[in-house]
Amino acid sequence: MNFIRNKRTLIALALLSLSMLAACSSKNKEASTKADSEDESAAPIQVTTAPVVERSTNRRVEVVGSLEAEDEVTVSSQASGNLDEITVDLGSAVRRGQVIARIDQRELKLKVDQAEGTLHQAEARLGIKRGEKIDPRKQPDVRLAFAALERARYDLNASRNLAESGDISKQQLDVYQKTVDQAEARYQAALENVRNLEAIIEEKRAALDLAKKQLTDTAIISPINGVVKEKVASRGEYLQPGKPIVTIVQINPLRLKLEVPETFAAGIGRGQVVTLKVDSFPDREFKGVIKRINPSMDEKNRSLMAEGQVTNESGLLRPGMFARAQIVSDKKGTALMVPEKAVVSLAGVNKVFVVDGGRAVERLVKLGARDGSLVEILEGIKSGERVITTNAEQLHDGAAVSAT
Repeated sequence: MNFIRNKRTLIALALLSLSMLAACSSKNKEASTKADSEDESAAPIQVTTAPVVERSTNRRVEVVGSLEAEDEVTVSSQASGNLDEITVDLGSAVRRGQVIARIDQRELKLKVDQAEGTLHQAEARLGIKRGEKIDPRKQPDVRLAFAALERARYDLNASRNLAESGDISKQQLDVYQKTVDQAEARYQAALENVRNLEAIIEEKRAALDLAKKQLTDTAIISPINGVVKEKVASRGEYLQPGKPIVTIVQINPLRLKLEVPETFAAGIGRGQVVTLKVDSFPDREFKGVIKRINPSMDEKNRSLMAEGQVTNESGLLRPGMFARAQIVSDKKGTALMVPEKAVVSLAGVNKVFVVDGGRAVERLVKLGARDGSLVEILEGIKSGERVITTNAEQLHDGAAVSAT
């Protein structure tokens, strides 16, 4: 009896649950139908549209890089002595060939005077003037020795004729021959003596030139046009050859070092125009030209190093600045362009809404280069479509719109 009673109770509960589920399902269906009816009856969102424009354009590669000095030179002392004066400091503009410092010259001037005096004595011994070239055959001792040699040769030739006719003996002929040999030796000795004096004079001239060079080296000259980056020596300091004095950087032009991604490397070539911007002057655009390209890719980040040359006559740009650059490729192509205000960007995702049958259709897009108020769309839309340019923040995929 209890078993039958429990079974009837379970059947009743099951029937009650089924009736409740049916009632809930009916209410949900009514609510869904009502929501769909309200959505269909809601007023469309008023929007403005613009066509997707096809434009022939130069391809641009967007890269980042940094500015560096075209040249950087550490100017050092070539002579030893006390630094007598230095006319530049940090930030001073200098020209190529400008004297920027000078070492005490008094000791080196005395060395020049001493070398000149020694040279004058050596030249006086040969009877030549300052800088005159030496002709050994014109020297008095050589001329006398040569005259004696010619006389001995004449006498020898005459004695040979006499010896043939029997007028003199063979012993007398040998005496004439020995006289010629002695005269020849004295002539060669005179030539050798002049050559030795000539070598001494050349040595004295070289010593004088060296002394003059050391005197000239006391003037420290800038090898490039630029600006003083660092001054490391002070007036009165004793300098040895090789001691740094100042560091000069050339800032016009500047060197722009760029890292080009591997996917764009094939479109980069020498002579291409580069436009760049820096954070210090966000509203200004600077121009340069690609001058050098590394023949190898960087294996770590798969990028190609390229260098541009940027004119910096105004001096606004400085080495070390971070730059955002665009390289104009030589290859022309057709780009799909839309107004920049049609693009909705959120959390790194870019999208646009196109109009299709009175409704907004969301499209995820990939952006390319910018051209004024237009932006290139690389992926996500087709030519001939119309994109929504207003009230995009109110839209969602499938929203009803009224385009004007």
